[in-house]
Amino acid sequence: MSRTLLTTTGLLAGAAAFLAVNLLADRTLSGARVDLTENGLYTVSEGARNVVRTLQEPVTLKLYYSRSVAADIPQVRTYAQRVEGLLDEFASASGGRLRVVRVDPEPFSEDEDAAAAAGIQAMALRDRPDPLYFGLQASGSTDETEVIPFLDPGRESSLEYEVSRIIHKLGNPDRPLLAVVSALPLEGRQAMPWMGVQAEPGYQIYSELQDVYDVHFVAPTGTALPEHTELLLVAHPKNLSDDLAYAIDQFILGGGHALLLVDPWCESDRPPADPNDPMAQFTAERSSSLPRLFEAWGLSLAEGVFLGDPGTALTLQAGERRQPIAHLWYQELGPDNFDHDDVVTQALPSIVLSTPGHLTLAEGAAVRLTPLVSTSDQAGEISTSTVQFMPDPRRVLAEFVPGAGVSPIAARVQGQVKSAFPDGHPARPPAAEGEEPPAPDPVHLAQSTGEINVIVVADADLLSDAFWVSRQNLFGQELVLVRAGNGDFILAALDNLSGSDDLISVRSRARYERPFTVMEDLQREADARFARTAEDLEAQLRDTERKLTELQSQKEDGASLILSPEQQAEIERFQEERLATRKRLRDVQYDLRKDIEGLQTRVKVINIGLVPALLAVVAVGLAGWRRQRRA
Repeated sequence: MSRTLLTTTGLLAGAAAFLAVNLLADRTLSGARVDLTENGLYTVSEGARNVVRTLQEPVTLKLYYSRSVAADIPQVRTYAQRVEGLLDEFASASGGRLRVVRVDPEPFSEDEDAAAAAGIQAMALRDRPDPLYFGLQASGSTDETEVIPFLDPGRESSLEYEVSRIIHKLGNPDRPLLAVVSALPLEGRQAMPWMGVQAEPGYQIYSELQDVYDVHFVAPTGTALPEHTELLLVAHPKNLSDDLAYAIDQFILGGGHALLLVDPWCESDRPPADPNDPMAQFTAERSSSLPRLFEAWGLSLAEGVFLGDPGTALTLQAGERRQPIAHLWYQELGPDNFDHDDVVTQALPSIVLSTPGHLTLAEGAAVRLTPLVSTSDQAGEISTSTVQFMPDPRRVLAEFVPGAGVSPIAARVQGQVKSAFPDGHPARPPAAEGEEPPAPDPVHLAQSTGEINVIVVADADLLSDAFWVSRQNLFGQELVLVRAGNGDFILAALDNLSGSDDLISVRSRARYERPFTVMEDLQREADARFARTAEDLEAQLRDTERKLTELQSQKEDGASLILSPEQQAEIERFQEERLATRKRLRDVQYDLRKDIEGLQTRVKVINIGLVPALLAVVAVGLAGWRRQRRA
């Protein structure tokens, strides 16, 4: 009886202790988390933590998530758990400045109406009557809001940056002052017939910048940047004055962020026509760089050459009745040319540009260069004089010699650097009689206060409307149709740079999914073999058609519909070759299936058979060991 009582008392005491520990943990450790995932899927980076710690205004994140609808969709359900965990981490790091609200918009409820009003996208699902809501609305102390209409699992790697960017923007609601230095007519150009200048509309990208920033335009011949400049865009700085170059140098050294677009040959820079000198437009200088700054950083833009690239060249018509041909100086770059780990280029569809420059780092450079946009491995240098006078694309292609390899066209430049003006402000001429002397300069910075954060692009033509948008008139209204992602690239780069160094430091996160890379490699290898075989077949087809045409031209008139023995033999030979090629294609597909199925079988054997077998061996071993101890 006493033994039973002792056992019962022990069980009750254990249950009481278990309950007490849980209550204590709930009260004292509710904010404690341990992330044991390999890539820290539920932990925000230090840069993101600093963004929420330094909020000037409170921010509310409202997560709209249809839990009941997503219950049967494992991909969405597991991703939603990671999203909620990440948002909780943001709130925990904010010190109370960030609040997370969860809303389940059930059908025909006020919450569903609120989700629709907020701009959350309703996803219609097959075989399900109710839509899925899975989006995020952020609001600050003002009426401004930011919305992610749908949290796409495919964009998981950029989730932390997108949330950090929204939080930073709402927590710092004032529009940043963007100084734009450019020799291009971004604002547009008024007609001046007496000087041969035609009217030009403003660039589309300039209009879009004005929607986001407080934009101040500065001519390259200016002497200073606007006061309180927070962000800088330098686009084709041709004929840049020493005063303005010094101001740019000091702005960057002081921690200012800048997007710099230079160009070895800017096609969009079209000087006014001179009736007395028709060749002036062709011989005018169209290159731009920042040589003093670049030299101080250890960065250089090769002079007098641009990068041609058959791997990305646009195929265009070259004159009437001529076959389209690759124009090596016009290039359309796609996802294969972008850094998928950087938030600026991660979701970029494409960009179109002209005569991009060749960026290189000198030995012992003070900066690090991280490519964002690169050429293919077929790139090579071409002299800018080649495209100066209406170039022949066939001659350019025939004379092209690759050799540059994969080269950066746009890159992040970071590092601690010295001033390009070690002696301070460049000498100014004395003030003329009756003029006020120039204002004294602020304290000169001999080196950067920290690591500079700059994005350098070796092309300025990508800003021009001709390369990424077209305009159509529809019932008196002008429609702007976007053909490439040039504008997205510029806006994403400036958006990234407009944040603090902490926001810029937030990079793409690792994905939760673990792909079968070996199987993917097998698939790519087989696809390449399949493509090569298909190309051989097409080449044989073209060769046969050419021979048929030659045989047909040798026949007498009036007999063109009758096949000669030579033609019949050629057709029969091609049919036999086509059958043989198709057999090779089937063999390639069979080998692919055999390799992948063999790998899948090995994986199944390991997961289904080997692991349980190992556990059984361990269990039998433990049982034998315990039996021996008892004996």
